[in-house]
Amino acid sequence: MPKHPYTAIENKQPGTIGCRILYFEEVESTQNIARNLAAEGAPHGTVVIAETQSAGRGRMGRGWHSPPGVNLYTTIILRPKIAMAEVPRLSLVAGVAAAEALEDVAPGIVQLKWPNDVWLNGRKAGGIIAEAVTDRTQQLDSVLLGIGLNLNLAAHDVPSDIRARAISVLIATGRRCDRVAVANSLFMRLNTRYMETVTQGFAAVSPAWERYSGLTGKRVTVVDAGTRAEGIVKGIDADGAL
Repeated sequence: MPKHPYTAIENKQPGTIGCRILYFEEVESTQNIARNLAAEGAPHGTVVIAETQSAGRGRMGRGWHSPPGVNLYTTIILRPKIAMAEVPRLSLVAGVAAAEALEDVAPGIVQLKWPNDVWLNGRKAGGIIAEAVTDRTQQLDSVLLGIGLNLNLAAHDVPSDIRARAISVLIATGRRCDRVAVANSLFMRLNTRYMETVTQGFAAVSPAWERYSGLTGKRVTVVDAGTRAEGIVKGIDADGAL
């Protein structure tokens, strides 16, 4: 494994996100690498970053376009002591941290789309997946928090089938950003928001999520297990549900 550009932001503080950062030139998926590391006992806060993914994936198994050298593809290993039903809320917590990190480089245009998309100017710039891993007794062992952010992706490098929906910091602002600085901001903010959630509950983070909500006040159609429901989004409830 080569020496990596993220060494400088590895904080080496046990129990914090970014205590250890592992960097790979190319992997199938950072989720797969993190799953193996978690099974081997990697501590809470261990981070996997890849320069590119050959089989990156998002929510519901959808593919994630992962060209090399331009974006941030990462998975963080968390070991929370929470009920399985609370795991999906961690994707909302990560959404807040991602939005706050992107606000530094794309101020005023960052939004969150429930449950796990990050928007710039109403187009998708990032995605989050919170994957629960259980032990032999089916108790929660770890959560693999995958985050992909489009940072320096150029417009001509966006596949034609998603060009109308996808965006990056570069496309939105016309400026390239420092990927290491964005990663550092993301991990620090995620650590803060995670600790707030652990000590005070999700209610401590939900107002911040609401501030970035891109759907509040809009009419939407929700499809759940084949059932369609239409209505006006009021926000999220205490459990993070729409």
